[in-house]
Amino acid sequence: MISPPIPGEKILVRFDGICILCSKTVRFILKADRKKKFQFQSLQSTSDSQDFETIIVLEGKKTYTHFDAVLKIGKELGGIYRMVAVFRILPQSWRKSIYLWIARNRFRWFGKRESCYLPSEEEKDRFI
Repeated sequence: MISPPIPGEKILVRFDGICILCSKTVRFILKADRKKKFQFQSLQSTSDSQDFETIIVLEGKKTYTHFDAVLKIGKELGGIYRMVAVFRILPQSWRKSIYLWIARNRFRWFGKRESCYLPSEEEKDRFI
């Protein structure tokens, strides 16, 4: 997939648009992101697809996936959200395994939308 241009010093978060857990996470980031660093791009998986088992965070030429993307988001949000960095004590392979276990079960545990997540009028400028 070709990366869209990311304006200025923004950070792009790609997420599974039909995943309720993913959509709620994006809504959380939107509220916590006081500096409006993040832009978002919804990617739609199919109901039986595991293609989007990861959130993808793009900053410049750097790409973060799986739990590393979560760590990057926490770091950039700052404040108390930086505490997610405590998970760095776990080996990267463990963090990825935990992340993938949650990702594989996300539809069963949290459900899925019938269509891709749509931003509100106030949020539209934050979405690509």
